[in-house]
Amino acid sequence: MNWPSNEAGTSCLWSLILQSFADRLYQPVQWLVPVFVALSTFGSVNGILFTSSRLFYAGAMEGQMPEILTMIQVKRMTPTPAVLFMAFLSLIYLGSSNINALISYVGFATWLSIGLAVVCVPWLRWKHPELPRPIKVNLVWPIMYIIATIIITIVPMIAAPIETGIGVAIIMTGVPVYFIFIYLRKPKWIRDILGDMTLNLQKTMMVVRPQS
Repeated sequence: MNWPSNEAGTSCLWSLILQSFADRLYQPVQWLVPVFVALSTFGSVNGILFTSSRLFYAGAMEGQMPEILTMIQVKRMTPTPAVLFMAFLSLIYLGSSNINALISYVGFATWLSIGLAVVCVPWLRWKHPELPRPIKVNLVWPIMYIIATIIITIVPMIAAPIETGIGVAIIMTGVPVYFIFIYLRKPKWIRDILGDMTLNLQKTMMVVRPQS
């Protein structure tokens, strides 16, 4: 069989394998397999919608993102600016016509970030054992997770080096942003522009900074 492209061929091949597996093992109810897959997908999206906007909110509270993302809607008590910002980024991602390449870009960046975050668990346990820890887990679990994350990030480098390189480039765009907005503490003209934008967006969306 001739495939139009390697990516399309791989995707179609996996679809055929999964369908054949469901037909043989769950023959009476094989139609339920795609239904459960769809439900699982919706559950994952629901979790992402709740967590991603809160990540923007938390980053802004630390001064790593614009102040407007720290604000919540006065009536609904939701981080409206952060949710809208996430929706804007999602629309940009949807502009890509190659879904497999998009998954490679975002997947690599996501797992790399998660892996680096989990590395902090054994590192802080070793460097600062005196810190209070309301929740303390056995180091076996974060170490196993780190190993799995390393595998997940290395395999795409071998299988799709171009897409992985683009993912690295996307991550590196944060370096000049960090240098200008965090390291240099934002030049005055940037602070003035962000202040005007924040005030106008506050009036438009009826949002305020939460009280500490």
